[in-house]
Amino acid sequence: MRLCEEIEEAEARLAYLKRLAGAATCVDLGHDWQHIGGSNCGCDPEACCSVPVHTCTRCGDCDYGQNDEADAKRALCAALAQAGEGE
Repeated sequence: MRLCEEIEEAEARLAYLKRLAGAATCVDLGHDWQHIGGSNCGCDPEACCSVPVHTCTRCGDCDYGQNDEADAKRALCAALAQAGEGE
């Protein structure tokens, strides 16, 4: 096969895959999360710290602050609170 034929074949395959991706759901592609703000961390009733909240640009789903970065923030708050109790 000549190089130009291989290029045409690759471009046709790429166009096909792009059409599939255009109609795919987040189950197929995964969410495309975009940061939209924050939510109260919930680490303490009087605390004012927050965790990031994201929405998916494809399907509109929202994680409501249930994500890895938020989990790490909550763990840090818990560790700081525990360290403060030991003083």
